[in-house]
Amino acid sequence: MTGRGWPQLEPGEIGPHRIKDYLLRFAFGAAISLLAALVGMAVGPKLGGIFLGFPAILPASLTLIQKKAGKEEAAVDSEGAILGAIAMVVFALLVAVSVQAWGVVPSLAAALVAWTVVAIALYALVMAVFHREPRP
Repeated sequence: MTGRGWPQLEPGEIGPHRIKDYLLRFAFGAAISLLAALVGMAVGPKLGGIFLGFPAILPASLTLIQKKAGKEEAAVDSEGAILGAIAMVVFALLVAVSVQAWGVVPSLAAALVAWTVVAIALYALVMAVFHREPRP
């Protein structure tokens, strides 16, 4: 993403990544998955499942973004992860309360729509409140 605003597709920015970058993401993902499994084994699958919702490669991605684009860009990406996680809670709650009454497919379809609407609305709200462009 360049600057502030709505996400943009920039095919020119897709280039070869170093093996070190992939290994770092793999290591963070494996460590977080291992932590989730250990928590699940220690206290049960419900609490362990919460840890599985953590984006496994987010710490590695933020580290790489900070190194390449700076702290500000990494902070913006972390905001997006937080907003997506909030929307995912809405998804999970909707599935939990509707799956027995509606069935799996309609429940997941409705939850996907809810996640999309909540994620976009939260993003628009955060951009409008916290990332306004200064007026000339």
